[in-house]
Amino acid sequence: MSFDALETSLASGQPLRLYHFARGVDSWRYSSGDRDITHNTLVYESVPGGIADDGIRQTGQTSPDKLTLTVPADLEVAQLYRAAPPSTAVTLTVFALHWTEADYIVIWSGNVRSVRWPQPDRASIVCAPLSEAMDATGLRLTWDRSCPHALYSAACGVSAALWRVEATVQSVDGASVESGAFAGYPDGWFTAGYLEWFVGSVTERRGIERHVGSTLWLLGGASGIPVGATARAYRGCPQTTAACISFDNLPNYGGIPHLAGVSPFDGRNPY
Repeated sequence: MSFDALETSLASGQPLRLYHFARGVDSWRYSSGDRDITHNTLVYESVPGGIADDGIRQTGQTSPDKLTLTVPADLEVAQLYRAAPPSTAVTLTVFALHWTEADYIVIWSGNVRSVRWPQPDRASIVCAPLSEAMDATGLRLTWDRSCPHALYSAACGVSAALWRVEATVQSVDGASVESGAFAGYPDGWFTAGYLEWFVGSVTERRGIERHVGSTLWLLGGASGIPVGATARAYRGCPQTTAACISFDNLPNYGGIPHLAGVSPFDGRNPY
């Protein structure tokens, strides 16, 4: 029978939901049923303790349309958010189908926004629909003395590869990482830059809050970074003209360093 026929039948349907999480080439697949389900040659695992959502809503508004999944506290996807959240999005696609039938529909698609643990043995995964991106207000370029461009972006024009430092992580605590490779640069060299390392096939990144000697303090902490891992640290930028000159990039400076210190809209004439 077709999906529509089963969905509208009084007693023939055996509904299932399949949850496909993905991050880059990594994926996690779960079934709402009591056994593993093979769908489109992929296996969706049953979850001990069960996995369920709070229902699909299509109001046209982002906040009411969020989807919350209730899952076991130790579910692998939930554990990604135990400390700092992943630096790249984890997507979720939800399929609806019926047991033993191949016909299906995609009923929801979006991104994981947060995970919380309301009970010791349960976690809540909050997901936002793809329409959330269309509701976001675009960033406007404003007049400012400092440079508004993100370091190493196309607007900035500086090549990240030229300012990358390879290092082996020698020690990790809750907030910082240490490597002798960082000590070869002046204090503050990596401040406002970022550190990246590899977790399987995924590149993880965290911003650098402060650099002193051989130590980098990271935004979001240093949990998840293994000792002995190969990491890449990228020089930071305070977004001043002096820093832009040190990058040999002054023509791309996006700020107005000689901007007047008074507003042209307050009714006063400073001249």
